[in-house]
Amino acid sequence: MKRNFIASVEENATGKIEQIAGELRQKGCTIKQILKLSGIITGCSSGNESKLEDLKISGIKYIEEDRQVGALGED
Repeated sequence: MKRNFIASVEENATGKIEQIAGELRQKGCTIKQILKLSGIITGCSSGNESKLEDLKISGIKYIEEDRQVGALGED
């Protein structure tokens, strides 16, 4: 199942954020945003991994599912 994710890059790896995003692309991910100043990569997994943690490659501090949050009362 494809899942949207947010990945935080380790502080000492922010200079390699483009390279890390490239490695995620090689794993089949679609990269949506690379936020260099904050060290964040957002994207969508390939769906071939059993859990998002399988995408935690060298340089990534943590990776978690990106969930849509709506205001109260919205459907």
